[in-house]
Amino acid sequence: MLQVRVANRNTLWRVAPGDVERLSGFEVGDWVRLKASLRTKPSYDWHGAGKEQIAVVHSISEAGYLELAGCFRTGRWMTHYSDVEKVQTLKVGEHVRFREGVVEPRWGWRGCSSAKKGVIIGVHADSEVRVAFPGLTTTWRGDPADLEKEEMFEVGDWIKIREDLEEPLRGWKGVSPGRIGVIQGTSYENEEDIEGTELLIAFCGEQERWLGLANEIERVNPIQIGQQVRVKASVKQPRFGWSGHSHGDLGTVTLIDADGRLRIHSSVGSQKTWMLDPSEVEVVEEYPLCIGEWVRVRQSVPTPVHQWGEVTHKSIGIVHRIDEDGDLWVAFCFLERLWVCKPMEMERVDPFRIGDSIRVKRSVVTPRWGWGIETYASRGVVSGVDADGKLRIRFGRREGRLWVGDPSDVELDPDPP
Repeated sequence: MLQVRVANRNTLWRVAPGDVERLSGFEVGDWVRLKASLRTKPSYDWHGAGKEQIAVVHSISEAGYLELAGCFRTGRWMTHYSDVEKVQTLKVGEHVRFREGVVEPRWGWRGCSSAKKGVIIGVHADSEVRVAFPGLTTTWRGDPADLEKEEMFEVGDWIKIREDLEEPLRGWKGVSPGRIGVIQGTSYENEEDIEGTELLIAFCGEQERWLGLANEIERVNPIQIGQQVRVKASVKQPRFGWSGHSHGDLGTVTLIDADGRLRIHSSVGSQKTWMLDPSEVEVVEEYPLCIGEWVRVRQSVPTPVHQWGEVTHKSIGIVHRIDEDGDLWVAFCFLERLWVCKPMEMERVDPFRIGDSIRVKRSVVTPRWGWGIETYASRGVVSGVDADGKLRIRFGRREGRLWVGDPSDVELDPDPP
């Protein structure tokens, strides 16, 4: 039995597999080509077109058949969705170059050459494109199967030097494959020829900007403030030192310099701020916080967006609500109202559960609701957990009434009786 999520329906729809069929997943306007893995003849004849040819979905039938149009033949034809796969579309304004291995474009070179790069200025309904090339007075008519998108970079983009790069045009000059940097500007040897474009790239720890070509680098996702990172296992010695840390230590990114240098906050180490090269770290992915999870404010947060109130870095609460803006509403056992905060300001903590053996932390001078007859030597068992995290604990020497405690005042007993 399948359980299906349906739009505008609060509950899952239960349906037998035999009563439903898989949709094609294609939409009108998608660009497609024959699957490279297709071993048999397509459902319909493509009139000798190769698997590199690109067509456009013109219409879709309920039976899963697609009506296609392509610039490499006249008229439209049918094919089954299982015979084709989506490909990236070329859009107006994108930079393109000829695919490697193109001997002769569909309609000839017509004053162009394989080394030229141009800009898409028009796309027809059958995927035919019109390209503006430097040196040509008229637009160039082309088949998208002969072209590929040219990666264009902008100031501020994060990049890394390609791992398979053997020797850069301008030399290594202290950098190496895999190094991550930030684009600072663009240099042109010939203003009319975009093939002469070189990129000025800043790498942290390097005094001079590095000159590189677009084909020597590749784009990477930038690291964001608030993300948690750790040093890669393959890094033996970080560029700016360990600062008392090790491979297993997690840190939170608090500041990012213009050259990509990361400033990390960690609760361990000899320095409060730890500097790292972005090439040396990996992001530790976290799942979004959910209702019911136990949380506290990250040590790296100096002041929450909605202010502290009575909450501190040590306070432990439970997420009760997530509003439309994504703000968390957290219940703390010492507050009458829910406390509002941003998700990036909070981190998960392990919840206390009924049956856990606990003791009062040595760092606590006076528990929130007093000691009663208990001491640091007292050992107890959690007998109840309120919705705001308040703990009800049964200690061995206490009979009858349970001891009430703040979860931030106690810890799991490492050596329970």
